[in-house]
Amino acid sequence: MNSHTHHGGFPATRWSVVLALRDVDDSRRGRLALDELCQIYWRPIYSYARYQGLPPADAEDLTQSFFSFALEKDLFSMADSSMGKMRNYLLTAFSRHIKHWQRQANAQKRGGGREIVSIEASQAEDEITIDPADHRTPESIYQRLCALRIIEAAVDQLAKEQAAAGKEEHFRLLRSRLDPSQAGSGNDAEMAAQLGISHDAVRQSISRLRKRFREIMRDLVAATLADPTDESVQEELAALRNALVG
Repeated sequence: MNSHTHHGGFPATRWSVVLALRDVDDSRRGRLALDELCQIYWRPIYSYARYQGLPPADAEDLTQSFFSFALEKDLFSMADSSMGKMRNYLLTAFSRHIKHWQRQANAQKRGGGREIVSIEASQAEDEITIDPADHRTPESIYQRLCALRIIEAAVDQLAKEQAAAGKEEHFRLLRSRLDPSQAGSGNDAEMAAQLGISHDAVRQSISRLRKRFREIMRDLVAATLADPTDESVQEELAALRNALVG
């Protein structure tokens, strides 16, 4: 599959780049890969721990120590590009990490891990509502959050591109129309007046934004697959859509 060009320097978390984490001669590329892993997967990983019944402090410790483990190159020391989907590989590895922590809980020291990302656990905690009547599994919640984080990353990347092109205000007004299901929402005539362009120009701008958003989504999803063919990318996009309604 041909990769689209990334604007704004968004690092691609391809398996080949992530594996640079274990290559001491390529620590910069490895760090970029880890940074993107943290940005996309920190909250899903943290939430998975919380829905496993762990209290916030322990969930935060485990998430931080898990990515510290990645930073020290051990997480990917046995990994290769045949491992399949990044989100599934991380979930399997984190499940093992939890079990290891549970076996050695008395030896754990809170706060001992290296700080990986500038994110407060309280921000992730705001997104969590643990309801005993909720019959979803921690795994399904993790998959849903992975899908949401990839969408957020795509929107953020598109926002950066639009800002770099001097169209920040355009994007602020048109952002809600990225979702085709919102085609009937909003007032195109009002947007046209605010932006000082024609009604047709608003529709064309929305169409271009949606097209670019789909391209970014394809790039991000392809980056998490071992074999990013057109077919496998479409299958993964479908799986992420299903995870959102699960």
